[in-house]
Parts: sequence; C-alpha cells; structure tokens
Amino acid sequence: MLASYVSEVQSHLNDTQGQFFTVPQLTAFINRSRRRIAAVSGCIRLIPPGLQTKPNREVYPFSEWNALVQEVCPQAQSILSCRSLAIGIGGQWQADADGIWSITNGTWKPVWKRIVWTDFQGRFRIYGGTFYGTISQPGWYAQYGSGPLAALYLAPIPSIAAPMEVDLTIIPKPLLTDADIEPIPYPWTDAVSYWAACLALTQQQRKEDAQAMAELFNNDLPMCAAVVCPQMIQNVYGATMRSA
Repeated sequence: MLASYVSEVQSHLNDTQGQFFTVPQLTAFINRSRRRIAAVSGCIRLIPPGLQTKPNREVYPFSEWNALVQEVCPQAQSILSCRSLAIGIGGQWQADADGIWSITNGTWKPVWKRIVWTDFQGRFRIYGGTFYGTISQPGWYAQYGSGPLAALYLAPIPSIAAPMEVDLTIIPKPLLTDADIEPIPYPWTDAVSYWAACLALTQQQRKEDAQAMAELFNNDLPMCAAVVCPQMIQNVYGATMRSA
C-alpha cells in the first residue's frame, strides 16, 4: 500500500521520477496524512475484548489498553479517544464459535453517561473517593487529558471486576514498507495522497498549489463519511410510492 501512496503523491506533484522529493520524504508526509485522516474521521475504531473494571479503582489510562488494542489491530499505534463506555453487571467476556467476543450470560450492560471533566470533578469527586459500588443503572464517566495520554474517570467507582466495553478511536502506526498492512479502510485511503501532496507543496512554498490539494482533501472527507453511511429507509411501508 505504501508504494501506491508514493506513486499517487508523485503523480499529484508531477514528480513521477522522484527528482524533487525522495521516497523517505514522501513516506513521512504520507504517514502524517494518515494520522490526520484517522483523527479527523475516526475511521479506525474498535472495542478491545477482555477489558474489566478493577475493584475500588476510579482512573483508567488509555495507555493500559494499548496491548489489548494491538492484539485486535496490530497496526494500531495508540488510542485517540473513547466514543462510549458500557459496563456489564453480572456478565463475563465470552467468544463464540467464530471467535467474536462479547459480554454474555444475560448481563445488564448499561451505556454510561459522559460529561465534561470539570462537571465530573465538581459533582462526583467531591466525595473524596467514597462514591463507589455496583450499580444497576448507567453511571457517569469523563475523559481527562487528550490523545494517548488521556484517562477515563468513573463514577461511581466500581467495587467489583466487571466486563467493560469501550468504543475507541485509534491512531495507526506509520507505514514503513510496502508489506505493512493499512488499517485505514476505503474510501478514506483515497484521501491520503492529497494531504501528503499538500505538505510537500507547502515545503516548496508553492502556496496556491498547496491550497488546491488541501481543497481536494477537504472535499474528499465529507464524501467518505457520506458513502459509508448512506440514507436508510426505516420503513418502506410508511412512505408513498417512489417509482411508477
């Protein structure tokens, strides 16, 4: 995949012979573009199986989950953010015949409510670590910090080890060789070369050309989001006839 990216960027730059930019230079621009796409679009996401709360523990750093994330997606570099969090009361992690993991055994698995850190700090941490227990309804959580250095805080503080599902947005590892697997899915892969070319043109101080590439990139991302989430008809019988 890396060779395809390099070829596309060279084509955008009218530099198919590599006279102005070396492959290592373009590779660096390509990997910056990939990280940008993953961060902006959230196109790499996963729920790592096996996560559990820890008794009487309030704080869960993203860095502690990297190993589990990389078991599912070896091309993952780090965790950017958490989209949602659910904790199973009375259940356990179990794999089905196809190796798909889920929280099973009739557990009650509420999705917890996310609030901003300052609100969380004022409402729940005022109790000084004494607000804990097993609950049968959604609790609250907040993210403190940004990117890979962030952590999630839970309220109430879990009193038992319970299975936890976190929907995570992932930042990919750099592509170093053409044999490296690309975790960014289509159609976002089509946008990688545009931002990489924009960075290359910016380095050459070709401002107008760089702006043109940036426009192509910015136009591509909404299109990518639109085509992977097409319009859905919820009930075909609740509408008028759409064709003669």
